[in-house]
Order: sequence, then structure tokens, then C-alpha cells
Amino acid sequence: MSEHRAQRLLETRHRQRPQEVAEILQKHFGTPFHLVTQQGSVRLSVSSLQTDQVEHTHLSLPETLQVDALLAAQEPSVQAISAEKAVLAVPLGNRITPFVLCGIIDASDANLSIPLANMVVENWKCKQEIASRDSQLDQYASQVTRDFEELSWLRSLAERPELWHPQNDLKNIASVILPPLCDVLSVEAIFLFVTDTQTGADTLAFRAGETEVHDHTMMQLVGQFADQIVEQPVVRNSNSLHRGWQNLEGIRSCALVPIANNAQRFGWLVMVNKLARPDADCLADLSPQLREFGTFEAGLLQSAGLNLAAHASNLQSFRQIEDLVVGVIRAMINSIDAKDAYTRGHSDRVAAMGRTLAAKLGLDPQEQHNVYMSGLLHDIGKIGVPDSVLGKPTRLSEEEFAIVQRHPEIGYSILKHLKQLDFVLPGVLHHHECFDGSGYPHGLAGEEIPLMGRILAVADAYDAMTSTRPYRNGMPRAKAEAILRAGAGEQWDNQIIDAFMQCADEMYGICQVNRQHPTLLLNDRPSNDPAWDEIDVAVNLSLSK
Repeated sequence: MSEHRAQRLLETRHRQRPQEVAEILQKHFGTPFHLVTQQGSVRLSVSSLQTDQVEHTHLSLPETLQVDALLAAQEPSVQAISAEKAVLAVPLGNRITPFVLCGIIDASDANLSIPLANMVVENWKCKQEIASRDSQLDQYASQVTRDFEELSWLRSLAERPELWHPQNDLKNIASVILPPLCDVLSVEAIFLFVTDTQTGADTLAFRAGETEVHDHTMMQLVGQFADQIVEQPVVRNSNSLHRGWQNLEGIRSCALVPIANNAQRFGWLVMVNKLARPDADCLADLSPQLREFGTFEAGLLQSAGLNLAAHASNLQSFRQIEDLVVGVIRAMINSIDAKDAYTRGHSDRVAAMGRTLAAKLGLDPQEQHNVYMSGLLHDIGKIGVPDSVLGKPTRLSEEEFAIVQRHPEIGYSILKHLKQLDFVLPGVLHHHECFDGSGYPHGLAGEEIPLMGRILAVADAYDAMTSTRPYRNGMPRAKAEAILRAGAGEQWDNQIIDAFMQCADEMYGICQVNRQHPTLLLNDRPSNDPAWDEIDVAVNLSLSK
């Protein structure tokens, strides 16, 4: 409970105290009791305390009665005012705010009045002490409940590691973690603002909860901090809304925390308007004017901000690594095509046909992307083949062909040091293996050959047969397909040949479209080129495994 809230409760109880004691005294003595203070004259300062059980009469104190002495007294006292009547004075105030309850009683009751008044006051104090301790117990129970809710919410974050997957941006994560946080904190709504790291502009990305506060009002609020460095939560309650915040319609209280890491801000979390808890039973919770954000609410919102900031920072690092890997792949593909102009586009076509075959075979999207990436890089080992051999305009000799046969192992040696690309290695190393074991480099047979290698072997062979080389023209489609059928079960996997024939038209189309632009280098392609989009997606999926 905040200091301001506690002070309000104390003031309320302070005002209730004389009323409660007066009602008890009135029941015992059968006469009205009145509140007397130092303000003004005695008669003007007398306030009647009403009761339904005692007939109300106005208190008339004699001029000779020493009111100051009554107020200064520490114990109840009786002063006679006539032969039949006396004034019973019961002090209840303190040094700062002295006041006394006075009632006119029968003089015959004077001897018993003081012990009875002491008993009434002590009994009332005991009840107040019990009530105070009950209130403390309720506060402790409420705090334990809040702590449990906080731990449960934090544990829910730890138990869902998939939330922090690189595929999820801040908005996706906020849509999962902020709605339950609204319930834990008992707030109308929590807003997520995302900051553009380039321009610094803040954009409202997500809102959890229901509130009448408009989005443009929240933009005004966040805009006040756009150029400031905010490291700690900023809390404003109804009693502390300064001039710049008072015109923000609908906001009674709010708290703002930055989503930042190492002085870089990724956004803001803002919660507005504290709600009464479902189990609220005290004035501070039930009164809209006294609902305030304290350290509990600000601290838990800050925890959410820190978690989102850590994820945003990790995403930033991930994107940097992704850009690096994509750049390496682009450079490698460009180097292959630049080395052998006659095979330019070959890697593209093999990759596209390999992905189509993988889909036809029922592989999941991740495996399809892996096959595509391996197809792009399957001939990277040709970097190690001499230009005189690779670009020879006539048929290769046996010695030269043996040099070319080394390119799968060269490619494997190049790529095996790139951890992020290890998923392409089976296709790079084994795309020249034959199903009957007569291929290279390891002479694997049947299902000993990785599936990726068997898929790329078919795509590679079809493109090689239908491509024009310096020493021959490309085969017609029908002849190339006939050769594939004839080699099924011997050179190629029967299952993959069957899949190829089911989508033969699509394979032919892939090759024809690509060959319409034989001089187009990969690094000359526009940024929205589908091939590069495919590379980006494949790398993203592989890096986030």
C-alpha cells in the first residue's frame, strides 16, 4: 500500500473513532455524547453525534467548565454542574488533534461512570487492535496472492520457450503475455509501442485489455518521452498527474516502462487505470480516486519490458547473423556462375526442381527449404576445379573428368566449417552417388545415400541433359525424361523418378523460364526477386532451429 493511500485510510479511521465510542457510551448511559474541540468557543465547537436509540438534546456546558483541562486530560473525568447532574468527559484525541466526548449524566452515576468509561474505551481499543491485525493479515494474504500471481506469470514465460523463437516479433509475444498480465496487475489495458530503430518513431503495435482511452491519447502520452532517456518506470497517479498529463482524456493513473537494452530503445509498455481487485474489501481498492499504481505494478511491468528487450536484442543479433550467412551464400553462388558462364543458372534450376520434388515426396517445409539451399550450393566445390578444365570447349579426358569428380568433396570441405549451413552437406557431398552404388565420391547405394542427395541427383541430371554445353546441344525434353525412366532403380531412386514424372511439366517450366535470362547474374537481381526471398526464408528457418 502506498504512503498516500495509507494516510487516507488513517484519516478515515480517525474520523470514525469518536462516532463509534460515542454510540457505545450513549447505549450505556442513556444520554447523548457530544464532540468538543478547541475550535472557537465551547458552545460553537460542540458537534452533536446522532443515534437512533437515544433522544438527541443539545449539550449545554457551564461557563465555569475548564474545556482546556478536559482536552488536556489523559483519563476520563467527572465534573459536577449541579446537585443532580455532572459532565462525563472521555478524552480520545492526541496532542496534535485533541478532542473529548462529553455527556451529561446523573450525579448518582458519577462513582461508576469513570470505571465504566475506561472499560468502554479499553474494550473499543481491543476491538480496534483486533480489526487492525485482521486488516494486516488481509494485507499479508493479499501480498502473498500477488507474489504467487507474479511468480505464476513469470513461470509461464519460462515454460513457453517457443515464445522466444526468432520467428516471433514483439507484437506476437505481447499478444500472448500481456492479456494475463492485465489480470495480474488489475489494470484496464496495457499498450505495446514499437520504436523504429532507424527513425526513432514510436508505433502502437498491440493493446491488451479494454479501456475508453483512445489510441491517439496514448500516442500523445508516449510522445512526451520520445526524445528522453528513460531508464526506470515512470508512474503517475491521480494525485501526481502534472500539467502535461492532465489533459489526457480518460487517464486516471498510468505507468510507463521502456523496452530497452544498452541504451537502445526498442519500444514502450504503458498500463493505464488501476482497477479494483475482485476480492477488494478496503477503501483504497473500492474508491476510484484511491486506486493507484505502486511498486508491485511498476516492477512487474518492468519485468515484462526487460524480457521483451532481451528478445528484441536477440532478434537484432539474429538478423545480423542471418544477413551475414545470406551474403556468404550469395557470394558463393555468384562465384560459381562467374567461373562457368555455360552453367549459369544451373544451381538455381537444380534448387527449384529439388524443392518441387521434396514437396511432391511429402517432406515438411523445413526439409523443402533445406533441399533448396543444398541445390543452390551443390556445385560450390567447382571453385576448386581449374578454369581450363571447367571451361573446356571439348569433351573432358579421363584425367580431367577425375578432377571434376572431386568437386563434391571440395564443396563439402568448404562448407563444413560453416555451422549455420551444415544442413546442406548431405546434398553437396552425395548428389553424384548412384542408386546401384556406381557413383561417387563414396560409392553409396540405395538408401545409404541421403534422401537429399538422391533428390538432387535427379534434378542435377535432368538439367545437365537439357542444357547446352560447348561440345553439345541440350537434349529434347522427351529424350531426357526417357533416360530418367530407363535409369530408375539403377542410377536414380525409383521413388524420386516417379515423383519427377508426376510433375514433369512443372520441371520443364522451371528450366525454360530460367534459361530465358542466361546472362542475368544473381547479384544483379532486384531485392524483391523470389530467389533471394527463398534464400532469406531458408536461412532464417535453418538458423532458428
